[in-house]
Amino acid sequence: MTDAAQTQNAKGHPGSFFAIAFIWCAITAVTLLGNLPEGYWTAWRNLTMVSTTVLGNLFGVATSGAGDVLTVNGFAMRIIRQCTAADYIVIVATAMLLYVRHGIGYRLLGVAVAVPVLILANAFRLLVTGVIGSVSVAAFNLFHDYLWVIAFALLVFSIWRFWVDGGFSISKHTIRRVGQVVAVSLAAYALLLIFRERYGTVLAATSSVFYRLLSHETLSAIILDGEVMVYRGEAVDIPLDNMMEQVNQAIYLGLMIPLQKKGDWQMVGMTLFGAGFIFLLSALLIAMGCVQAVTSGELGLLSFLAIGSVVHLALPMSTYWIVTSLRLPVPEADIRS
Repeated sequence: MTDAAQTQNAKGHPGSFFAIAFIWCAITAVTLLGNLPEGYWTAWRNLTMVSTTVLGNLFGVATSGAGDVLTVNGFAMRIIRQCTAADYIVIVATAMLLYVRHGIGYRLLGVAVAVPVLILANAFRLLVTGVIGSVSVAAFNLFHDYLWVIAFALLVFSIWRFWVDGGFSISKHTIRRVGQVVAVSLAAYALLLIFRERYGTVLAATSSVFYRLLSHETLSAIILDGEVMVYRGEAVDIPLDNMMEQVNQAIYLGLMIPLQKKGDWQMVGMTLFGAGFIFLLSALLIAMGCVQAVTSGELGLLSFLAIGSVVHLALPMSTYWIVTSLRLPVPEADIRS
């Protein structure tokens, strides 16, 4: 058995080596996919639109697609790469294929099951979002920008958890663990949304510090303008992307908070350390995206976001794996229940 496999078995979950390899391989995969001919993404987009149309017909919802526009119940939506769930598939497939605790046959089976599940789930997401948009644009924005983002992230975690326990088992332990993570993540996300203006202002200010360090500009800043991060220079404003930072925090807290025990201050400290790490890395990525936008224009920003978004998708689980693998053994007597 390899050292990586021994570590995974000893801990019951991946460790820091796996987490770093996971992020590296995910970035590499997305970079390679980004260099594929445009026809590949056109075919992937068409698959997304066809699957949504078929699902819509099954449910009796008027659905059609033309070019890159999907129309659901009379509501038109432009389908871009981020709407195809391709990044989520990369995340799940990479994690499964790298997890050497299971044999290669079971890892391939996991990918074979997870990919169509995510494609169908994404079709359902687009269908429901389109129906909501046909009723209320404000509700569409809420579901599209917030609720579906965390729902899909939780779906990815759930698929991983049911798979990693072996045989896609639905044991009481797995159901309880998934339920805890979902419940705590949703509660944390709701809290972050309530305070999103204050939280976003601090995130923008931190991003500005990183941007000034990277660019040596002293008169420019990154600010929160409504719901959007904006680079404000001397003569130009450039909208940026916060790349799911609040979702990442919510998922990470959902993974860590259920592990807390009374008197276990080491776990409390590690949880806070991981949350701070996610916050600072998110601010750094926003600043780096801003540098790309200023120096290379919109195309440079989009190219960076294609990679940065995958880093963000992988960040909660990776941080969780790293933080818990660094935990020192704590005698039971030191943790009062």
